[in-house]
Amino acid sequence: MKETKSNWACVTEELIKKPSLIELGRYVSYWFHKTPRRLLHSMSYYKFASKMIGKNKKVLEIGCNEGLGTYLIAKECGYAKGIDFDEEAIATAKHNFPEENLEFCSQDALQMEPTGLFDAVINFDVIEHIYPEHEDAFFSAITSQLSDTGLTVIGTPSLISQDYASEISKKGHVNVYSPERLERVMRKYFSHVFMFAANDEVIHTGYLPLAHYLIAVGCKKKPLKND
Repeated sequence: MKETKSNWACVTEELIKKPSLIELGRYVSYWFHKTPRRLLHSMSYYKFASKMIGKNKKVLEIGCNEGLGTYLIAKECGYAKGIDFDEEAIATAKHNFPEENLEFCSQDALQMEPTGLFDAVINFDVIEHIYPEHEDAFFSAITSQLSDTGLTVIGTPSLISQDYASEISKKGHVNVYSPERLERVMRKYFSHVFMFAANDEVIHTGYLPLAHYLIAVGCKKKPLKND
């Protein structure tokens, strides 16, 4: 009998039976090449959101990019729809994640028709790219998609983090928030707002002024002005 030092062969045989090919697009490929830690940090935010949302929920992600986080949300929460106006990123997401509990669509969030169908709306690294004059329209779009008992989870780099951000990162950051400002804006649209901080992949309720990344959870949406 041939001696072996491990039983790894049975694992590789199972993987061959169920091939799964993920082709990274230009955005995630850039993360891996330039700042691989960013992917770890990003996935930790999605894990946090999935725990806040819970099981058997219908989730909308605004600004889903290539859909890695959307996939995690769908797997943990039940169903997820990801939208992004970047058609290339959406094409990558559709190619990689054809699961029945996932949907991807190229769409501008500011042009969405109100539905009120989602248990949660999430977005990470999006609001800092929204010009201040469109801030109200963006938050109104979020609440228009939420059910009466839905919640939203929003993540964005903090104002102090910009001292350490790369030049390419700062180019798109036209609307960066301090903890106080983010909470103030969220309270215009939600009756209850809970502020969290993130440093690297660790999410906590520590000292917000030193947070590298901010995560706000809003519950019990307030009526829209035109309701």
